[in-house]
Amino acid sequence: MQFRIADVIFDLFPDFCVGLVVATGINNHGEAGAQLVAEASAEAGGGLAARPLDQDSSFAVWRQAFGRLGIDPERFPNAAEALLRRVAAGEQIPSINPAVDLGNAASLRYRLPVGAHDMDRLRGDFSVRLSRPADQFIPMGQSEGEAVPAGEIVYADDAEVRTRRWVWRLGEKAKVTPASQNVIFPIDGFVGVDEAEVRAAVSSLTSLIEERLGGLAATFFLSRERRAVDLPAPVKREPDAIERLLSRGVAEIIPRDEMEGYLRAGGKIRIYIGIDPTSPVIHIGHAVALRKLREFQRLGHQVVLLIGDFTGRIGDPTDKSAMRVQLTREQVQENARSYIEQAAKILDMNSPSNPIEVRYNGDWWDNLSSRDMIELAANFTVQQMIQRDMFQRRLEENKPIGLHEFLYPLLQGYDSVAMEVNAEIGGTDQIFNMLAGRTLLKALKDIDKYVVAVPLLEGTDGRKMSKSYGNVIGVGDPPYEMYGRVMSLRDELIVRYFELCTDVAEGEIAHMALQLADGVVNPMELKKRLAREIVTFYHSADDALAAEARFAREIQQREVPENVPEVVLPRGGDWPVVDLLLALGLASSKGEAKRLVDQGSVQVAEEKIADPRASVAVAAGMVVRSRRRQFARVALIPRRLDSEDAGVLPKEADR
Repeated sequence: MQFRIADVIFDLFPDFCVGLVVATGINNHGEAGAQLVAEASAEAGGGLAARPLDQDSSFAVWRQAFGRLGIDPERFPNAAEALLRRVAAGEQIPSINPAVDLGNAASLRYRLPVGAHDMDRLRGDFSVRLSRPADQFIPMGQSEGEAVPAGEIVYADDAEVRTRRWVWRLGEKAKVTPASQNVIFPIDGFVGVDEAEVRAAVSSLTSLIEERLGGLAATFFLSRERRAVDLPAPVKREPDAIERLLSRGVAEIIPRDEMEGYLRAGGKIRIYIGIDPTSPVIHIGHAVALRKLREFQRLGHQVVLLIGDFTGRIGDPTDKSAMRVQLTREQVQENARSYIEQAAKILDMNSPSNPIEVRYNGDWWDNLSSRDMIELAANFTVQQMIQRDMFQRRLEENKPIGLHEFLYPLLQGYDSVAMEVNAEIGGTDQIFNMLAGRTLLKALKDIDKYVVAVPLLEGTDGRKMSKSYGNVIGVGDPPYEMYGRVMSLRDELIVRYFELCTDVAEGEIAHMALQLADGVVNPMELKKRLAREIVTFYHSADDALAAEARFAREIQQREVPENVPEVVLPRGGDWPVVDLLLALGLASSKGEAKRLVDQGSVQVAEEKIADPRASVAVAAGMVVRSRRRQFARVALIPRRLDSEDAGVLPKEADR
């Protein structure tokens, strides 16, 4: 990985320079920087009287540079000036985490823009360049990207913009968290103006990192004379239990820093997942959140499995382009029973020390009045609800939105209040609904609720996991079926499935990703490992080995499967192969049967049939194959004994 400054930047600003501190293998937990940032804030406040912001020569250079680029420096001040404005207004710069605190302290003391970027979240090279037409930027604390106008000076990697308007504001993807282990600190300045301060800040920050964060720090200075450097490789240490809990298989936590601080202080949470039993099947996409709950349970937190027997009759409109068909109470109850059985494959439902609490939201919703509903609805606005993207799509397509769907976030939100939880977990598509619960819980109980969002796992073909696409792996699937479906996975999803569906160590998964990228491993071998891991988790190691052996025989070596479905035919003898395929249910039409023969897919008694006009001699027990995994075994209707046949049978005495 390189850090570089594009040539065009020096065409515009020949004296631009960057001091770079690259910290690797740091421990970013605790309060190692809190005192430093407090002291730096106090010193900066005292220095403003002697050296006001409007008389600072280095800030004057930045204002002029911004002006040349068409950036209003009053509205978009550089990061250092923005910090000092807050100090001038009497604000105490808060502690965020050690690495960010050290960067902010350096920025305040040396009056320089100091960034902090999580190195492990970078994709490709890191550079200062002009933005391109397709560039995107995700503002801090948000999940939706915004377009960046072409020609803006930005910090960016190969995937997206990390800092907008040069040194104005870092984005969400650049964010350094307590889990960050490798951090890049760029310190910006101009040769001939504040180069000495840049070099002094680099030296000071390097010493503090090695002293307080326990890592190594490499330093560089870039200017017209040296425009690119090779960065040291990130150092990865195994995360501790809390770090792993809040990072692996987690897309977003709101608010993350507060939740981590609470857990590290020894706090225990009551966290729930709500499941609307609209289908009898839990697939491994649903299991991503359940597996994370399993971690919470093992760490001693109270886990609640909420069955939405009330909301399941309404239907969550999330990601639905049209109104859902409402289910009956009986359908929902039957699905709920199946859900609990399947969830028990993941959660320790009857743990002697920390059992799962199972609740049903019909227990409270069936007893609330219309007045209660109206009072709850007063906590939200129509504008809040209608902003949901699925509703916006329906409005654009002139499709109806049911009022019951419109109220669904309110219904789900009140579940948090009724159970007095302080955390909820769900997919990223549930963030809106989970935040509704956060709003209600704060308003009605003055409880701050943490929202944990996990990624949505793609189906085996890369599309959304859905039974209608045939790309689902159910947690209750038989071992061989489960193994085979994992083996059908697209190669580009192998690493993602290892991360979200197994307990394989992160370092080992990272090594697999490198092997795949370098082309030094056959993806098939990794898929076999993945299939074994998943089948072992939901069944047993013996089941996984048996499924693997059967897969090798039947699919790779093309042997006849163990359990071939038997189809009864009215007679044996000669059959046109096309008619035989239809009679066995291996083709839906004569046209399809002919195509299967032409494609070389048809075998009768292990002999390939190449001519769709051919006839074959059919006998009982014969196995016919059409597609790769479609077989049928022939059975014949027993011949009925008539009077003529009876006359030629030998007598009992002659036998």
